[in-house]
Amino acid sequence: MEERRAAMNRCTIQAVAIGCILWGAPTPAWCKEAKPAAAPILTLEQAVDLAMQNNRPLKTATLEVEKAEDTTDAARTRRFPALNILGISGSRLSESKFEFNQGAFGTFPGIGPVPGANTEIKEPPRWSTFVLASAIQPLTPLLRINEGIRLSEVTEQVAQEQRREQLHAVVNQVKRGYFQAQQIQTALEATDEAIKSLQELDRIVQEQVTQRKALRADSLEVKTRLAEATHRAVTLDSDLASQKERLNDLLGREVRSEFSLEPVSIISTSHLDAETVVTRALQRRPSLKTARLRVQQAEHDKRIKALHYVPDLSVIVAHAQAVNIGQVLPTQISVAGFLLSWEVFDWGRKQRELAEKRRAVDQTLLGVLEAEAQVAVEERHLLRNLEDAQSLLPVKRLAQEAAQEKLRVTMNRYTQKAALLQDVLQAQSALADANHQYQQAILGVMTAQADFEKAIGEE
Repeated sequence: MEERRAAMNRCTIQAVAIGCILWGAPTPAWCKEAKPAAAPILTLEQAVDLAMQNNRPLKTATLEVEKAEDTTDAARTRRFPALNILGISGSRLSESKFEFNQGAFGTFPGIGPVPGANTEIKEPPRWSTFVLASAIQPLTPLLRINEGIRLSEVTEQVAQEQRREQLHAVVNQVKRGYFQAQQIQTALEATDEAIKSLQELDRIVQEQVTQRKALRADSLEVKTRLAEATHRAVTLDSDLASQKERLNDLLGREVRSEFSLEPVSIISTSHLDAETVVTRALQRRPSLKTARLRVQQAEHDKRIKALHYVPDLSVIVAHAQAVNIGQVLPTQISVAGFLLSWEVFDWGRKQRELAEKRRAVDQTLLGVLEAEAQVAVEERHLLRNLEDAQSLLPVKRLAQEAAQEKLRVTMNRYTQKAALLQDVLQAQSALADANHQYQQAILGVMTAQADFEKAIGEE
């Protein structure tokens, strides 16, 4: 009779401990341990804000925008006169000869022709210096310059859209990383609670084995469960640490920064239809805007190439100064007028280059059509993925409730000696699997939601 009463007590203790493991009920005093201070909570919104401020690839994209702005500002300066100074200093390699015919400088009354006879003057080599200062204001080149400025402005817009695309990618990566870390942390917390309960259960069963009130097989079964839970906790802890380091890297801060996570609500988008989603994406997607801007870039590039047929005509003002060149040549000269440069014949080079630019325009137009088609396919696919993930969630929730109810019934039967410990452990395993699948379903909805928001270009 005493053995039967002891067996009943053993069953009751095991059932209570297993219940603490499975249902997350308040853990009895004998299962509790002192917990270290919790790390500060990092919300999803805070994580996104930190990434937008500190993410290094995003900062690089911002610098690309600023570089494009500098390029545009530099292109605008080409509209103004070009001020140049050219200096040459050196010695002539041979003697210079200057011949002046009789009367080359004129005939004067009382003097006669100057010079009076053909004259030859020789200048020996000497070290001389020449300086040429000029100011050139382009006229017809302004056509190409203005077209180049418009090309730079479009390139600047491309850099801005690429930064937006990088921003969306970073936000998506942060959300995905946050959801994965949250799922791992939730699983780790549940596993830690299970370990505490299994440790106490192992102690109780071991005592009963010593007192010959329980079988050694029961003790080994509990120890196996405890070892499995401990191994799972070690694995989850490593996974969580790695995931937090990756998330910290995305946020642009010290990878060892400690934080904990809060639950993230699931936003339903079932009210959106496919056509609305595609229309919104065609208007917002940075990649599609970039493809359209590429067409403008190609058009401006083609116009610049066509303007090479126009001769370069500029206004020039120049002054030349010579030092130590002897007494024959003038030491300074100034000129104002026009400067013309024109490649009259180029063997068909410009024609072929212009044809290449036209084909580049055609390529970019095809690129826009391809991008629009890909966006339409991708948006409908991601919307279907989100709807599938949302429809799976209640299924997994029902499976979780069914596993909980089955475990409750099994535990009741176990306390009445109508079920074995193995049955309870199997029910426990089934509930753990159902809980895991439910957590995966939640993560699937959150991930699908993040991918969907990125695809439609949500800011």
